[in-house]
Amino acid sequence: MVTRRSALALLGSTLPTTLTGCLFGGSGDAGPPTTVTNRPVDAAGSVPQYQVDAENAGSLSSPAPSDPTVAWRRTPNRYDAAQPVVDGDDAYVAFDGDLVKLGLADGEAAWTVDAGHASHSAPAVHDGVVYATVWNGGESVPRGLVAVDAADGAVRWRALTDNDVNASPTPTDDAVFVGGGFENDEVAAVETDGTVRWRRDLGEYAAAPAVDDDRVVYATGESASVVALDAETGETVWELSVDGRTVVAPTVAGESVVVADETGTVRALDAESGEEEWQTAVDDRVRHSVAVADDHIVVVHDGGVTALATGGEKRWSTPLDGTPTAPTLTADAVLVGARRDVIALARTDGTERWRVETRERNYTDVVLGGVTGSPVAVDGTVLVATQAGDVYALDDG
Repeated sequence: MVTRRSALALLGSTLPTTLTGCLFGGSGDAGPPTTVTNRPVDAAGSVPQYQVDAENAGSLSSPAPSDPTVAWRRTPNRYDAAQPVVDGDDAYVAFDGDLVKLGLADGEAAWTVDAGHASHSAPAVHDGVVYATVWNGGESVPRGLVAVDAADGAVRWRALTDNDVNASPTPTDDAVFVGGGFENDEVAAVETDGTVRWRRDLGEYAAAPAVDDDRVVYATGESASVVALDAETGETVWELSVDGRTVVAPTVAGESVVVADETGTVRALDAESGEEEWQTAVDDRVRHSVAVADDHIVVVHDGGVTALATGGEKRWSTPLDGTPTAPTLTADAVLVGARRDVIALARTDGTERWRVETRERNYTDVVLGGVTGSPVAVDGTVLVATQAGDVYALDDG
């Protein structure tokens, strides 16, 4: 059984459990954290949700910078941050219970919304609305799914308020699809007005779903299976049991679904029938979604990154310290966070192109630091958020 402590680990959080109270202006605090402003960023684009799109492909057309340095750094919140998402020239980041809108040019905060008690997963932005999931709310604190107006930060509605949801939301033009969470076996589809379309019991820690036309594909967490549901009704289309818990989001890649389980086994399934096409093993436990582009399938696992061909053959493997974040593929690089570093690997052979170290931040006897959400790239600028409550923009200057 997954504990509350291990739930945080699955989400990439390394926050010490003894940390309490506000870090800004609290007892023993030296005051607001310092900011860094080296230059404005000239970039805009779209990275609307976790792993980029509703298929969880993790692939972007934007190039990565070639030798980046910090353009700006802001600390809009206390600690813990997920993957940033981008809509035009604005970025949105979920921190520990707060949702923040930042200007991409300078990192200045436009608004901050109290989403709920805790939120460690990436938000999503779609059609002028920002969606975030929250958990550990208790009876009187909001949890579930919240919809926020992207323009002014006004809360439009809340749904699934009886459920703790750890997984990132997957919005489409049709509905918002959500996974499960701590002591929560349910997944759900919610209309864009907040009306719940359907709910299904699949398994504790069911991951962020991948949506493919009229089907929603879930990795079911503790239930150790992959399930495709009808997007309209929630009825099961197919299901396949696997060897270990499936707590990482599946990826739709053309006519296949690629999914990994905690044993380090990566599988490709036929998206229509769920039949296994191939399987292969990587070196260690897989904790994050894979990324797919062209003829590359990139898998992060404890201790490194491995690239596979679309038939499952190993192309290259690069060791890295710790457990990297979910990968983001750019036109020419694989971006990951590992411990305090943002790292770019060459897509062709996995050689390291560059790395930028993020800072640690001290509060009394607590040290905050580490990249907790996947880096993303927009117009040659990399955005990344850290456990220290920092958001960085990195570019070539």
